[in-house]
Amino acid sequence: MADFLYKGVVDWFLDQMSQEAIVPGDKMPSLRALSKQLGLSLNTVIHGYELLSEDGWIESRPKSGYFVCHRSETKPALLLAGDNLRELANDGTKPAWSCLAHRAALVDQSDTFLSPAARQEDVSLPVLGKGHLAAREAVSEHLKGLGIKAHASHLWLGYSPLAMFTQTVQTLTQRGDSVLVLTPCDPRITTTLQSLGRKVIALSAGERGVDLDLAIRCLRDKDIRLIVLPGQFSFPAGQLVSNLSLRRWLAIIEETKLPVIEWDLCSHLAYRAGSMMTYKSLDSSDQIVYIGGVESKGVDRSASWCLPGKHQALLEGAFLGADMALSDVQQAALSDALQPNSKRSLTKRARDVWANSERVKAHLETRLGEHVSFAASKGGMSLWMQLSKPLDVASMTALLASFRHAIVPGALVSHEADANYWLAVNVTLDDVEPLAKALAEHLVVDEVEPVAESEIVDESEEPSIEETDEQAEQTEENEQTEDIVESIESDLAQPDSEKETNKSRNATTEPLYNPMLDLINHDFG
Repeated sequence: MADFLYKGVVDWFLDQMSQEAIVPGDKMPSLRALSKQLGLSLNTVIHGYELLSEDGWIESRPKSGYFVCHRSETKPALLLAGDNLRELANDGTKPAWSCLAHRAALVDQSDTFLSPAARQEDVSLPVLGKGHLAAREAVSEHLKGLGIKAHASHLWLGYSPLAMFTQTVQTLTQRGDSVLVLTPCDPRITTTLQSLGRKVIALSAGERGVDLDLAIRCLRDKDIRLIVLPGQFSFPAGQLVSNLSLRRWLAIIEETKLPVIEWDLCSHLAYRAGSMMTYKSLDSSDQIVYIGGVESKGVDRSASWCLPGKHQALLEGAFLGADMALSDVQQAALSDALQPNSKRSLTKRARDVWANSERVKAHLETRLGEHVSFAASKGGMSLWMQLSKPLDVASMTALLASFRHAIVPGALVSHEADANYWLAVNVTLDDVEPLAKALAEHLVVDEVEPVAESEIVDESEEPSIEETDEQAEQTEENEQTEDIVESIESDLAQPDSEKETNKSRNATTEPLYNPMLDLINHDFG
């Protein structure tokens, strides 16, 4: 019995974990339900939950309850900021085709996400290029939770965030211009820029963001025409940039007066409670073109929105010409998803994705052990996983052939020297076991102890079972005879006064000389 009652809650939790009655990602019983189940007071159960939270076993999510976390037993992978700039080589259309082939791995794998509850008749046409005012007001309310004050009249809705990104790049820059991009990021960003003829300069970010001094030197020494900033939970690292770093970036932007695009498709997928601050939420001068949205693997189940900021006049014509308007059914599904109390709300989906990510991480770590390690997750659609050894081309091709909806190779996302050691795994997968099994075949190598040449037996000369038994019996008899001889020799070699005092002495100790030894040795041959 626990010495303190509240430790009984901890003991109950650990017992449930050992029996796998509770697994990472599961929701904990409510405080009152567990209080009634264990026969403890409510304050005692609250204290027990606090202990579990401090040790990282569970996590509290506002208006949702407590959830079980995965406590990793392996050393976490470190994602360090790069110490130099890389101008990406233009390989023609190959990166674009690779990016397009693996685009499905970047989105929500749910079949029901953003699907309309029922078919609706097109009562009226949407406002060309922008969408219905009611849908834009729903998006505006959603952005307020991120600290972005956006009037509905300034918002543009579309079916594809990449189409909005493409139109923005083509409008604000010219062919041959240099664009600074923070990586690792969604590979569609870099490949689209290269396909449009822009020079991409990659600045690698770590867990705490980028080296801002290096960014300042780049902006000073190179003719940069556009900056692309992936959002707080950008694919795939899930970085949580500090407020100080955000404010320093805004100071740099206001000083250089350069146009900036913030690519933010995962701000609703925070793994921690509370509203998340974006670059746009601090943008008082409207220099940032904010592109957000939600994507799903289903057809017509994606939606995006854009805040052009001070570039409204330039981008308005480009967006109108691209004809990216959502249908009435799509706008209704989007409005429903943005309602916090809806069954299909983004809030509920974010909670499900977080719980599933804990299950995926626990399963991969259990199956692959020390062959993988994970960067600390803050949010987003994927886990950034480091492998113990890089996969060769044949292995990676085989994996992508079967799991192109589940993984993205690190070389498509990062441009560091160790990019081949990294893999992005989608955390919205319903079943990760096939992927874990395939990775185990390529990573886990059975360690077989080498056999000495003297121990190798030719099968043609292998003795029969009867001969083996006879040899074993003969060997046992010889060993017994030698033991008897050694015992007699030991007894005869020691005086009677020393026999009892030296019974524990090793029989191999050199005996004292006795003339009877010659006779004994002669009799036993």
